[in-house]
Amino acid sequence: MPSFDLALFVPLLAAHLISDFALQTNSMVRSKDRPLPFLLHILITGACAYLLLGDFSEWRIPLLVVATHGLIDLVKIRLTGRLIDDLPAFIADQSAHLAVIFAISAIDWSRIGLFEPWWLEQNPVSYLQTLAVLSGLIANTLAAGHFIAKALPRMLSTDPQQLHQDSGLNGAGRYIGHLERILLLIFVYSGQLSAAGLLIAAKSVLRFQKANESRRETEYILVGTLLSFTVGIVLAFATKQLMQ
Repeated sequence: MPSFDLALFVPLLAAHLISDFALQTNSMVRSKDRPLPFLLHILITGACAYLLLGDFSEWRIPLLVVATHGLIDLVKIRLTGRLIDDLPAFIADQSAHLAVIFAISAIDWSRIGLFEPWWLEQNPVSYLQTLAVLSGLIANTLAAGHFIAKALPRMLSTDPQQLHQDSGLNGAGRYIGHLERILLLIFVYSGQLSAAGLLIAAKSVLRFQKANESRRETEYILVGTLLSFTVGIVLAFATKQLMQ
């Protein structure tokens, strides 16, 4: 992919991740079938694209992002209703958004006199790498957390609420997952794969030892841990390739 295409792809990817995961709350997701929350979400999506693209005289690309993003979300709402925890709907929705970003990035907008961001004349490499790091952090924490929360119960046909567990710290499991995947991102980018292996081994042993005597609960915890590491490693390598 030519570098000019990356000048579109990286900002649009960062804008999507920020608007869909960092700035969209659970209450907004649950009420997206109502006009005002839906409109607010797509306006935030367009604003993020407009600001990160950096061409403040060009509104047609952000408008295209708003139109396609809204259309995809409308189709998802019509087909799935309010099943926000449905894994296939989540995968299809995110795949469609990424496909649109790839398609927009494949267009040579310069031939029709569009897209001349201010940062192309400054330090485009540093700007794009910063957005790539930001995208990797959001993907490895918030986006990966949503995926794992939907995938794990479906994979094991088990409701986490039915397992016998103590209450623990409120939200601690989610934050532990975020931190471990951030560490994996750091280890993979710095080439310290042995440190990543040590982290996986230490975490797996600790979770196994602390698990309840119930074999069902123990296996659920281990599968969740290994799924988190798998997603984290894949996204870490993807982020590293994007930054290069």
